[in-house]
Amino acid sequence: MEDLIGAQNKNSGMKVVLAAIIGNGTICVAKFIAWVIMMSPSMLAEAIHSLADTANQILLLIGLKHSFLQPTKEHPWGYGNARYLWNLISAMGIFFIGFGVTTYHGIHSVLHLTPYDNEKNLILPIGILIFALMVEGYVFYLAFIDVKKKKKQASFMSYIQKGDDPTAVAVLLEDGVAVLGLVLALAGIWLSKVYQTDLPDAIASLLIGVLLGGLALILVRSNSRLLMGAAADHDLEKRIRKYLSEHKSIDKITSFRTEILGPGRLRLASEVEFHGESLINREQIIKDAEKIRSGESDPVPVLVDTSERMVRTLGKAINEIEAELKVNFPQLDIIEIEVN
Repeated sequence: MEDLIGAQNKNSGMKVVLAAIIGNGTICVAKFIAWVIMMSPSMLAEAIHSLADTANQILLLIGLKHSFLQPTKEHPWGYGNARYLWNLISAMGIFFIGFGVTTYHGIHSVLHLTPYDNEKNLILPIGILIFALMVEGYVFYLAFIDVKKKKKQASFMSYIQKGDDPTAVAVLLEDGVAVLGLVLALAGIWLSKVYQTDLPDAIASLLIGVLLGGLALILVRSNSRLLMGAAADHDLEKRIRKYLSEHKSIDKITSFRTEILGPGRLRLASEVEFHGESLINREQIIKDAEKIRSGESDPVPVLVDTSERMVRTLGKAINEIEAELKVNFPQLDIIEIEVN
């Protein structure tokens, strides 16, 4: 069942990212054509925006493929964190290419306004922007449905801030910003036409750059926390801890740590104190004591057998607890229960 769920999540994520790459790549070409026709600052900002989105989503795809590799001797916990690394690289690309270039061009356009060309043909560029809005809207819808499934009971804001799959979040936010950027570009071009000045168009370019900068910072934060070994969601940790503390064999939890290894994959490391009585085979101990009292056996071999049996019993109890945890919490991929 876990393998089936994992395969479904994998296919879902790949589908959304591939759709975003195809959509943004097509739109990027169309926007550059529109910019060449009308030389609009906001259109250039949108073309750069789509170019950055396409390149960054290719990086997301590389991260996804890398994260699906099986564990090796050099990487015994697998490659789940690879997607966080590539997502971080993608976020930096958005910041330097999307925010940096777009904002620079917007500032330059504001400071060096030229007389408005009233002869500009706006039909084709506006048509391209409307077409782009439809495509981006559809890709955004796919990403929204994907995140809605993955977030489960969490709110969208909580999942964006604390979720374990920033790839899905990155596609959702990038396409959301893309839709908003297209609206700004259309508004800038229309207002420039109405007021016969390129200033609204240049301001729209600046606003698009600011949106990209904010998006990059959000993605950097969400991926860096996961690369630094973020713990599981507080509510999930609370439920796992409660399950352990109420287990019949456990007396007390002395150490409890979780770490996100990848989407739907957690590592649990815990030190516990056991109820000694729950691990004792009282009938066997009575028999051993009787052997010693009657002189039937030398005390030393009997006590050695008793100690060895206790070690095996303790190991069996730990294995049973780990198996029960995996059944009740399928996201626990690696469990390390140790005796304090």
